[in-house]
Amino acid sequence: MSSAQSGRREFLAGVGSLASLGRLAPGHDQGARGSLALTPEQRAEVAVMNFENGFHCAQAVLEAYADDHGLDPLLARRMAAALAGGSTVGGECGAVAAGYLVLGMRHGLTRPTFGDVEQEKELFDRLRRFVAGFRERHGALTCRELLGVDVFAREGREEGHRRGLFRTRCPQQIRDVVDLLETLG
Repeated sequence: MSSAQSGRREFLAGVGSLASLGRLAPGHDQGARGSLALTPEQRAEVAVMNFENGFHCAQAVLEAYADDHGLDPLLARRMAAALAGGSTVGGECGAVAAGYLVLGMRHGLTRPTFGDVEQEKELFDRLRRFVAGFRERHGALTCRELLGVDVFAREGREEGHRRGLFRTRCPQQIRDVVDLLETLG
């Protein structure tokens, strides 16, 4: 185990998943709304840890941001479960789809604005930059294109495991989603 992996495991052992937090992790501050103030790197590691512990990428990303927005982490997991693997229909990577929800939690309006592009401009501009940034890093948005396998077919999952895609590509894509969300604010 590398020193980076060891440090990550030590941090995560103190934090656990956000859904299980009933206390602060040692050495971390609590935000004004009662949320755990994580650095971008820590937030990415929490999301990756959740993924490595068996949650879908969408669940891992949305849970990592839930507390910041007053969303129960367990509810975040349930909500994001439907986004896994492109929502089982070949859509965007679940981590990307969860990124859309995080941007909506941050910048979405709470009053009727349908059709009023000027009112929705801030959110829509961020969504476009988020998608462009992810495409620039990975060349695609869908799981099938990103991984080269169908994660909902037995053969595709087996091939993904054989090639180590779920240990390498998916965690990197989760980290990149968090990095883009942190960059976009």
